[in-house]
Amino acid sequence: MARTDIFKKIKDDKVIDNRIQKYRLHYDYLKTCLDFPKEFKVDKSKYSNWKLEEVKKLKFNDWWKKIGSNIFGKQLDQVKEVKTTKQSNLSTFVEVPLDVPTEYAIEKIRKILQEKQLKVKSTERFRPLQLQLYLESFILKKKNLKLVKIATELKKKRLDILKTHKNRAVMNKDKVDNMFPRHMRYEVINRIIWRNHTNAKKILLNVCKGEFPGKYS
Repeated sequence: MARTDIFKKIKDDKVIDNRIQKYRLHYDYLKTCLDFPKEFKVDKSKYSNWKLEEVKKLKFNDWWKKIGSNIFGKQLDQVKEVKTTKQSNLSTFVEVPLDVPTEYAIEKIRKILQEKQLKVKSTERFRPLQLQLYLESFILKKKNLKLVKIATELKKKRLDILKTHKNRAVMNKDKVDNMFPRHMRYEVINRIIWRNHTNAKKILLNVCKGEFPGKYS
């Protein structure tokens, strides 16, 4: 991460740990669970701060400004001189000779922190595009579309996103064209869409329990 990137995640001494896209997708999956209450029973105790009635009616951006940023924003401790040698599994102590150049010391501290943080970070892989495709496949299947028709709609949506987002889109034109090429066999397309639907349902069930995305493959 570039040196200035972290400051984009901090406001009023609060930091948002994950990419906003992860919270957005979790929200979309939760909203889908709430849209199909007969199929998905949400454990409301896992979302006591989310205000589920608001989730049902608000778009993510509005919910985030009103509720989400307060839930997931973590107040940062102030940087200060440490005068104790008490050890902790969640912290480390750094001794900095006062006669070394400041930028040199900062770079060394950064490396120490990165090495230690890697040991405690989750190894869970986050694939936003796939997660979005899974959910879109599930919702389209709820409309009783045939699997091949769902594939067509998924590709069409990616093309529409490409037109509006241009170089900000997750997929470029070549990747969209190769998403479901003409030569792809009918059985293969069906298998891909069915897998998308199955994975989405597993994730939706995980979300009901307060997990996102959780294990689904």
